Amino acid sequence: MKIGILGSGAFGSALATVLIDNDNEVLMWTPFEEEKNYIEKTRLIRSVPGIKLNRKIKVTTNIETVLDFSELLVIAIPAKNTSTLLDSIKDKFNKDVHICIATKGLEESTGLFMHELVKKYLNTDKICVLSGPSFAIDLFKKSQVGLALASINQETADITEKVFENSYFKIRQNKDIIGTEICGSIKNVIAIASGILDGLNSSESTRAMLLTEALHDMDSIITNLGGSEKTILSYAGFGDLLLTCNSSKSRNYSFGKFIGKEKNPKKIKKYLSTTTVEGYNTLLSIHKLLKDRNIKIPMINLIYDIVTGKKNPKEILSFLIEKE
Repeated sequence: MKIGILGSGAFGSALATVLIDNDNEVLMWTPFEEEKNYIEKTRLIRSVPGIKLNRKIKVTTNIETVLDFSELLVIAIPAKNTSTLLDSIKDKFNKDVHICIATKGLEESTGLFMHELVKKYLNTDKICVLSGPSFAIDLFKKSQVGLALASINQETADITEKVFENSYFKIRQNKDIIGTEICGSIKNVIAIASGILDGLNSSESTRAMLLTEALHDMDSIITNLGGSEKTILSYAGFGDLLLTCNSSKSRNYSFGKFIGKEKNPKKIKKYLSTTTVEGYNTLLSIHKLLKDRNIKIPMINLIYDIVTGKKNPKEILSFLIEKE
């Protein structure tokens, strides 16, 4: 199958590798000519040292070339850039093309999740969301991984499962696209909190306490926003939360650890200016969404206050004891 990937970062490149392993044709898009040239010359991905891309993976900066090529389009760019990209391709998009969303997060200004943005700009229901515990490096190394695939279109779900699934890549389908997106987004926020605890030299027992409380809160958010409470037990829910909140491979966890160790707001701001932390943008977005919907989740409010410098990181310790 001919598959286009919008985004040439670590995860998009890792998904491209899986697809090539399964004998698909892959064309990867980047908006940066310098990055395209670097990949073509070295076959390296800057964000994943030591890994070389298969030469069968083609790279282009021409978005129209990708749109004309693709039977399935995988979106793997930062959430904050998604609206701009979708708006730029809406008049060129072929509605016969299926879309797989591998981006986690939501738009801060509107509170819309990625599948809602795709519907808004591209006017299609051939959409699925791929989410779950999978670091890019593990996909490159062909470690066994399991991901959730949520869709309202069974044909899109079946096609996507077929092109991705193999001896090391497992997929479990579900119909809860909103719950799956919520899990994939909020786990990055909880990973920041878990990292904060690590930065405070808290024990593994305390971090386990945080994750247990977070599961309850994520379940509450899912049901309040119209998702299924069962989704919290999927790869996208418990699975991704467990992985992201317990590993320094996660940039969100590493950012939280930096906050726990470094109390200087200026240094934290500088860290954000030089490092992509998806969970930070998601935190701003989900905090606004919950406030607008009058959904009270004290843990999200506290993480927001700590990250934005309004409260001391140590307050998370007393919060966990006092939380109802």
